[in-house]
Amino acid sequence: MTFPLGSLGADGAAAGSLAGQGATRWRAKFAPVGGGVLWLLLFLALVTHQPADPAFSTTGAGDAVNNKAGQLGAWVSDIALFLFGYSAWWLPIVGLRLWLSALARWLRAHDTPARHAAVSRAAFWVGLVLVMAASCALEWTRLYRFDGQLPGGQAGGVVGALLGPFSMRWLGFAGSGVAWIAALVLGASLALRFSWLGVADRIGSWV
Repeated sequence: MTFPLGSLGADGAAAGSLAGQGATRWRAKFAPVGGGVLWLLLFLALVTHQPADPAFSTTGAGDAVNNKAGQLGAWVSDIALFLFGYSAWWLPIVGLRLWLSALARWLRAHDTPARHAAVSRAAFWVGLVLVMAASCALEWTRLYRFDGQLPGGQAGGVVGALLGPFSMRWLGFAGSGVAWIAALVLGASLALRFSWLGVADRIGSWV
């Protein structure tokens, strides 16, 4: 029995391609379920955070863990608040938007072109970094009355303590506020994947 030259290689490549597509489909199906569980745990950990629970920045009061996500939730919420202050709440907000996008793609059985997906992911991560940096810095420079309420004792967390003084030194109080607000506006648009121009158009149509 003879085979055309290259036919076996083509069959192997086709099989590999089908296997890769199958793995991609399974990841696409798992993402909404797994992402939803992780988002819910993060939200539950933050909303039920208790300073008396033993965690990263504290040994706790010696009582039972009160965080509804358990000991892991106590650690996650403590680390998030320690690093970002109350700006850590951007994480479940952005995470919810990300989960809804994944769910919509799954329900529509729609695959995003690889190149477009790569650009979209890059824009998302740039936006998330801008949002977290700007929010933490603004929290550190404006909301210092919350210092005693947070792990580590400083509004904006570790990130705010790094970026806040730097921006205040080089841009001053007013200048740093303008710069960080601009970064927050741009970052929110990229991370949450919406257009401020589109929002303005919708508001204009209502008016």
